[in-house]
Amino acid sequence: MVIKNESDYEKASERADEIFGAKKGSPEEKELKELLAALKAYEEDFIRMLKDEDN
Repeated sequence: MVIKNESDYEKASERADEIFGAKKGSPEEKELKELLAALKAYEEDFIRMLKDEDN
C-alpha cells in the first residue's frame, strides 16, 4: 500500500482509527499493520520534503 497524497493519507488514517485494536491474527490486524506502515512512510517522506525545502 502506498499513500500518494493528503486525501489518501486522511482516508488511511480514518480506516486505521476504525480498526485500531483489531483481534490478533484477523484480516483487520493485517490491514492495520499495512496502513500503519504506509502512514509512517508517507509522514517520513513529508518530513524529508520539508527538510529539503529548508536547504
